Amino acid sequence: SATVPILFVTTPGADPSQELEEFAKQFGSEVSYNMTFHQMAMGGGNNNDALKLIQDAAKVGDWVCLKNLHLVISWVPLLEKEIKNLQPNDNFRCWLTTEPHAKFPPILLESSLKVTYEAPPGVKKNLLRTLESWNPTWFSSGSELRSQVMFVAAHFHAIMQERRTYIPQGWTKFYEFSQSDLQSTCETVSLLVSAGEKQGSSGAGIDWTTLIGVLELAIYGSRVD
Repeated sequence: SATVPILFVTTPGADPSQELEEFAKQFGSEVSYNMTFHQMAMGGGNNNDALKLIQDAAKVGDWVCLKNLHLVISWVPLLEKEIKNLQPNDNFRCWLTTEPHAKFPPILLESSLKVTYEAPPGVKKNLLRTLESWNPTWFSSGSELRSQVMFVAAHFHAIMQERRTYIPQGWTKFYEFSQSDLQSTCETVSLLVSAGEKQGSSGAGIDWTTLIGVLELAIYGSRVD
């Protein structure tokens, strides 16, 4: 309901915000309601901005997602009081995410609808979860090559996450590869496939060298020591 926040307790590297955004878009279109989904990552000194965002969204019935509350534990009681004192529009929803923390305020825990969110174990389950979360219309839009490379990207992402299970053989430490990384990869794939198609028959396909370079040097590889 509008007065009960939904708290996602996540494992490191698991981020439900992208799926929430897709759900918000789908929900808004189904009920023909002009609702905006706002999200803000905490931990950058933006506590006051987050409170104002909640206040403004509650008035008009927008949805808000505040991420990484475990980074601002001392501020969470103020957030709890703000949510408690709201008189929100019936369409307002407040989504919160946090990793487990021993000092997380129990009052907010007790007053929230709690959901555990973690990367599914195993490459197959991880891949299936990604494919199920993708909008079929979005996945099938564009060329067959685009869909094929998107599938490869999802498989690659699942492997990158699964290797964290086998530290120190898979990785030397736990790297927080998240859905945001997969989203960036998919956006890169779309751009490269589109660029290849615009070049016509002489440049049909995808620039694999560029794609591998972006993955290795920016999206995934930049985090690996």
